[in-house]
Formats: sequence, structure tokens, C-alpha cells
Amino acid sequence: SNRDAVVKDILATLESKGKKTQEVQLALLISGDLGRLVNLSDMEGVASRLQTIYLASFDSPSEEVKHAAAYALGRSAVGSMQTFLPAILDALEQNNEKKQYLLLSALRELIHCHRLDGSGDIGPSVPLILPHLFTHSTDKEEGVRTMAAECLGSLTCLQPSEILPQLKDLASKHSGTKVSDDASEEEKDAAKKDALACWTVATAVKFAIAGKVDPEQLGPFMPTFLALLKEEDLLVKNTALLMVYSAVHHKPQLVTGLMHEHILPSLYELACLNLKRVVDMGPFKHTVDDALPLRKASLSIFATCLEKCPSSIDIAAFMPVLAKALEDVEDVQLQAHQICISMCTRHPVPVANSVESFVEPLEKTLNKKKGQKTGTELERLNDWIKSALRVIVVLSGVDGAMSNRKFSDL
Repeated sequence: SNRDAVVKDILATLESKGKKTQEVQLALLISGDLGRLVNLSDMEGVASRLQTIYLASFDSPSEEVKHAAAYALGRSAVGSMQTFLPAILDALEQNNEKKQYLLLSALRELIHCHRLDGSGDIGPSVPLILPHLFTHSTDKEEGVRTMAAECLGSLTCLQPSEILPQLKDLASKHSGTKVSDDASEEEKDAAKKDALACWTVATAVKFAIAGKVDPEQLGPFMPTFLALLKEEDLLVKNTALLMVYSAVHHKPQLVTGLMHEHILPSLYELACLNLKRVVDMGPFKHTVDDALPLRKASLSIFATCLEKCPSSIDIAAFMPVLAKALEDVEDVQLQAHQICISMCTRHPVPVANSVESFVEPLEKTLNKKKGQKTGTELERLNDWIKSALRVIVVLSGVDGAMSNRKFSDL
């Protein structure tokens, strides 16, 4: 039959030496897409030969071939779970660091296909898959953790009542860790592991929300996940902010009722947090602000709330945050400029009442020195100044703004 001929052709390409990388990559991708539609274990010897090829391809010098093999392994497991899933899980057991990412990406492909078309029942396999995902939730490699989180997020969409309590337990078990400066190395390592587990939970929930998890099921668990905003570790705080952003963007109803108690206190704090430190790089010193990603993420959440669920935030309390953002570094200022412009039409009264606090930061930006800047540096500076000018022009059209002496003198 045609199918047999295609499979024979694929195996010939994959088992012969000296084929071009692109040919091997294409044959792997086709075998995966075929394996998703057809149970390859029904064809004599085919599944075991492909399984050997897929796992051997993980050692290929070509990144394209490695990723194509992971894709094919995951997709083939859709059509023939009893053959390919044990192979993935057995290989994960062997704990070869270099292959973990590829094996987890094969699992992601398998789960993703089940979500797309609901083919077969992944339910009985979930208890076999979960321990591996939880094991890798504290992996030191961010790519591996992200892949585990993506799998957990997809599984949450498929089986919320099964997965959400386990994510809640993981967050509760690993959160609330505080480490003193004089803690032992062992305690510091344990705290780092706790932070990585919390990071993975927040990332998994972010993926689940973007994947359209049932908000009715997720809602009761949100206070536990939102508590991650209060964790000491900055990366956990940042990931929790990204989770909130995902909720406000995709499913505002998940968080509107929780804003005042669980979200806004942390948002106000993180939107104004500064953690500058000087790094000595030998011939020169470099200043790093560890809180910058937190300020940017917080401001993005405020901007999206103003658009999607304005009633959930206290506009008057937000104005000092906006004024502070207008005097921050360039990236944050540009975000603040956009927010300011959109607020002029949506919330003109609080803007007019706060316009005096905007004058000094906008003035500073207008008076930026061009110095020795040329080319793209000069272009960026000019764009930055133009952005501030746009804000001033739009503000001047707000009813009552020009009656403020300080602003009208600008």
C-alpha cells in the first residue's frame, strides 16, 4: 500500500549513512506526523526501528536533527502510546542531562496533540508522566524547567481537577523559605531548590491560563499561586508577575476579585522597587538593577488592567506609580508614556489632578544631553524625547491640565 511504501522510504533514508541533514530532518518530521495518525506498532518491526533511530538521533551533531527526532518521538507516541511512551519515560529515568530537554519536548508534543484533537485517552498515562515533570521542576537548567512547566500547563488544561491540587501542594511545600546570610551551604542549596520549584509552578499556571484552562476550576487555587508574588527570590517574583499578566490578558475574570487583597499590594511595591548594585569588571564598573524586570512586568500588568478591567484598580492610587515610572530608565519611561497617553482619554480627571507630578520627569527627559552620541544611539535618544513630547501634547488637551501653572509653564 501507499502507507507501507512511505514508511519503507522513511526508514531507508533514516537508516542509511551519509544522507544530508535536511533529508534526515524531513524524514524524521514526516515519520512523526504519520505516527500521530497511524499506529506504527501495527506494522511489523517499524515501531522498534523508529524508536531506535529517534533515540540515536539525540546524539546527532545537528541541533535540527535532534529537535526533529524529539518532535517525531512525541508525535509517534500519540498513535502508539504503549510502544513509544515507555521508551520516553525509560530514557528520562536514565537521567542523561543532555537528553532531558529533548525527552521533555517529546512529552510536550504528545500532550499538545492530545489537547488539540483529544485523540485517545492520555488519562491512564498521567500518573506515569507526572513524577518526571515534578523531578525536573527543580532542574538547574532553565530550558528543562520551562519544558516541564509547559507539559504541566498543558496537562492542567486536559485534567485540571487532577493536576491543580498537585501544583498547589508543590507551591505550598516549597514556598515561604527565608534564608539568613549566615545560613549553611546546605540550607542555601535547599532554598535555591525551593525557589526553582515555585518558579516552575508559576510558569506552569501561566501556560495553563494561556492554554485556556477552565477558569471555574483554576479560580479556587489562584490565592495560593498569587502568594508566590511575596516570595523572596526575585526570579519567582518575576515569574509570578508574568502569571498575573497572563491572567489579566487572557482571563481577567480569574483575578478581578482578587486584585485588592492578593495582587495590588505587591504590584505597588514591585513597580517602585530599586535594587541597584555595582559589578566590578576589572577596568570599569557596571551598575546592574536587579529589580528592573519586576518594574517593567508590574507596569505591563497595570497597562493591561486599565484596558481589560479598569474597575479592578484604584486609579488615584496608581498615579504616583505612573509619576515614578516617568523618571525611570528609558524602557520603563517609554511604557509609562504609552500608559499616560491612553489614560488621557479613558481617565482624564485623575490625570488632570496628577499632572503636576508629571512635569519634572518629563522636563528631565526633554533636556537629555545628546553629548557625543551618533548613529543609532542618537536616533534612540531622539525617539525617547519625541515620545515625551507626544505625552505633553496629549496632556495639554486634557480638560483642566493647562490650569496647572507648573504644567502650563512647561
